[in-house]
Amino acid sequence: MKFRMAIMSLGVVMFIGGCESSPSIPVLSRRSGADKVEEVKAPVITEQADQTPAKEAPAPDLQAQALAILDRACVSCHSATNIQGNFGSLDNVEAMLASGRYLVAGSPERSLVYTKLAPMGNMPPSGTLKPEEVTTIKEWISGLKAVQIVPLKDTQVLDLVQKDLQANVPVADQDQVRYFSFHVANNVGTNEAAMESMRKAFVKVVNSLSRSPALVKPVAIDPKKLIYRIKLNELGIPVPIFDAVMSDFYPFTQQFVNNVSDRTAQLAAQTDVSLRTAIGSANYLLRADWFIATATLPIPYERLLQMGADQAALDAQLGVTIQANLAANRAIRSGFKNSGVSTQNRVIERHSQSNGLSYWISYDFARLDQIENIFANPIGPQPVSATKAFQHDGGEIIFQLPNGLLAYRLVNATGVILDKGPTSIVKQNDAPSQFLSAIVNGVSCMNCHGAGLLYKKDEVRAFAQANVGAFTAAEMEKILNLYPEEKPFKDQMDKDNLLYFNSLKTLGIEPKSPDPVNQAFRFYNRSLSKNDVREELGVTEAALDSLLLNEPYRTQWTSLRTQGFISRQELSLLQTQAIEQARIELNVVAPLSGDFLATPDCMFASQVQMDNCVVNAGAAPAVALR
Repeated sequence: MKFRMAIMSLGVVMFIGGCESSPSIPVLSRRSGADKVEEVKAPVITEQADQTPAKEAPAPDLQAQALAILDRACVSCHSATNIQGNFGSLDNVEAMLASGRYLVAGSPERSLVYTKLAPMGNMPPSGTLKPEEVTTIKEWISGLKAVQIVPLKDTQVLDLVQKDLQANVPVADQDQVRYFSFHVANNVGTNEAAMESMRKAFVKVVNSLSRSPALVKPVAIDPKKLIYRIKLNELGIPVPIFDAVMSDFYPFTQQFVNNVSDRTAQLAAQTDVSLRTAIGSANYLLRADWFIATATLPIPYERLLQMGADQAALDAQLGVTIQANLAANRAIRSGFKNSGVSTQNRVIERHSQSNGLSYWISYDFARLDQIENIFANPIGPQPVSATKAFQHDGGEIIFQLPNGLLAYRLVNATGVILDKGPTSIVKQNDAPSQFLSAIVNGVSCMNCHGAGLLYKKDEVRAFAQANVGAFTAAEMEKILNLYPEEKPFKDQMDKDNLLYFNSLKTLGIEPKSPDPVNQAFRFYNRSLSKNDVREELGVTEAALDSLLLNEPYRTQWTSLRTQGFISRQELSLLQTQAIEQARIELNVVAPLSGDFLATPDCMFASQVQMDNCVVNAGAAPAVALR
């Protein structure tokens, strides 16, 4: 009981719909009130259609499905943090292909990833995979093709960026421009299916951080679609806010120096100065894979979306007045006993923003006693009603952005921001291993709600009608107003989701496919091989070998000396130091706070907050994270 009460004091949070399959996919509609439906308008697009990533082929979906199976069944024993059987890279497709044993492109019968599976082999020890899962892995390997790597050096990236800025961006707009590169992902030999999935993830993340009504399609500036240009003003992100977040957390800021004899480095130094001056930022060029994996973590995500300090600030921004809406019956809700992610009852409720777009909030509970039983007390929350009012512990807010995509926030009962849900109450069983099964605001929500809001049939209305004597006439009237019949509630959700679906499809993303952001997060945070680390640092194999002979790399990256793997956290701790030692042509500017990473250490430290998820080899963070 003491443990439960300690959790209660933190403010327990659950999630709308949760990470579960749904008998029906609800949709969000644009409405001015709970009883009137307005026409759903098509989203505006800012860039030319020919700049859109190609339409998704079956291969990216198949790879995502196969990797999800491996991640669930195998990665816990075969990653950089748990190397069993002398193999630690089942979360790293490129390393498996490079091994020539674990993955052989086009040949599942020669690939240990397939032949080790039961009933042919004895893996995984936790239990035989379903036949259809084995088939998915076999078909994925059969469709893999050998990757022909054409590396793109960072000096070449600078040259392409300068040419694009000069040729395609008016001087008046240059301070709004930022460039994003996938060149490191390309250089490690990432297959085209994964590259295309990451492009889609980038498009989704960029638009999921936007407060603009226009959908933005980043412009590819090179034929291989490795470098993209966006304009911050088209996303509604003020330059000072964007640059402040990047200065706090971006770990790859580098400056070429002009005091070396290498002519290529000298030209790169001149280009770098020119670009910094024209754009007005040291972070004019960012790693796209880092951005996808970090801008979707709670604190950077909250800051870039400019959601305010708490629920009250967000509600005021969006023009949502929950208490007034409930009093005037301008909200609709569904209450049910089994939510799918916890054992407690739950209420999900829809309000309208001032622009008519949807605002959904859940009321979630740590216990099922009288005050938290929505069947005995369905009219809450307190203090909305004096009678039959439940007292909740927390919830999830899902609100529609002007461009039709969804944004998320987790709060406790008083509206305080939570970064993640406590695993003692709610879990994401298919979460990336770094999350320790926690549901993390931003990236987890995008994955759970990749196919929109998840419908749950209301059970409160029927209960009240079957137990009329338990409620006064006024209470009964209120219950019937707040908990509508099934069809109008579901129709409203379906209309809301339709706007979301249309926006995703306009961006070239299939709503029912595996979430590309989740896959890109796993890619960036995969176990890193020696080849990965070499490309991350931008050094030759000889230079990396030289580093590995000396401290601190000799002991802290010792597994790389035997063709093993290190984690992203282990790389980040020594990354700046390693680059400056191995590359005399570069100065590296460490982030003010540190690289923001979800690591097992920080995830274990707090049940609901992630302020300490900063990897910084030096002193404590110099600035506040929020």
